[in-house]
Amino acid sequence: MQKAMTVVVAALLLVSLMVLAIGCPPAEVEPVKEVTVGSKGFTEQLIVGELMKQLLEDRGFEVTLESGLSTTALRGGMEAGDIDIVAEYTGTAWMVHFGREYEPGIDNNELYRLVKEVDAGKGIVWLDPMWNNNTYALAVWPEFAAEHNLATLSDLAALYREMEGKVTMFVTLEFAARPDGLPALQEHYGFVVDEGFLMTGAAGMSLVALAERETEVGMVFGTDPAIVKHGWTVLTDDKAFFPPYDMTPSVRAEVLEKFPEIRDILNELVASFPGGGEPATAEIVAAGQRAWQELNAKVDIEGMLPSEAAREYLIEHGLIGK
Repeated sequence: MQKAMTVVVAALLLVSLMVLAIGCPPAEVEPVKEVTVGSKGFTEQLIVGELMKQLLEDRGFEVTLESGLSTTALRGGMEAGDIDIVAEYTGTAWMVHFGREYEPGIDNNELYRLVKEVDAGKGIVWLDPMWNNNTYALAVWPEFAAEHNLATLSDLAALYREMEGKVTMFVTLEFAARPDGLPALQEHYGFVVDEGFLMTGAAGMSLVALAERETEVGMVFGTDPAIVKHGWTVLTDDKAFFPPYDMTPSVRAEVLEKFPEIRDILNELVASFPGGGEPATAEIVAAGQRAWQELNAKVDIEGMLPSEAAREYLIEHGLIGK
């Protein structure tokens, strides 16, 4: 009898538990937030890819990073829906992706506005720009700048006029020959380099020539780590001849609709750089270039991995925990 009662009690308990289980709503499972970030194959792009990946992972996303892609492959991946997030350059979008002709005089703010407007119609949303302007630039040693009171390309043009073109300059073969290169630069700023003082070579040779003081003026790119290494003065393009190349996170609109928090997360990253979220000024662009010169130097000069340089930056700026 006692055994039978025990069985009955156990059965009642089991039924009660089943009723309770049926009455309780199932625990909600957090949906997996998956995105794919793409980047190109040079140092700056490898770093920014890691910055976006690690920050998004810290905020709960599962991120696949496709790095080392060409400009064409990166854009193709965005348009095909295989890549969700990239950090593209305004000048690249305008002239390569959209096939538009750049007109000297368009500044960083205007080109960003134009690119953002065009891509909005293509289902790609441009977030806040980093204002690092990784474009062509001319640099000199700081003592040469101080001796001749040089801060801008207008100052350099005045020196060339004063010296009748007899100031050494090293640029790439391509830039010296193409009509929208050195010939257009000289016309835009009103100066001429004497043929005997113009040196040309393959990409990167101008950095070597300037480092070894074989030239007084050398072509660089705005975020070259060699600028930090040698402490060169980069002359401000005060008449906006060179097309701006400001690196900007951009996201497929479909992905942003699904995960709207991505906008704030990546804009928070941008805000950690000089002038993030504000209109560009010459001072903000110069500071943005210095920030990226230093980041690129972490990899190219100090030998860190892009993932290590990115993690160090995110921790130092309080974007992720240690």
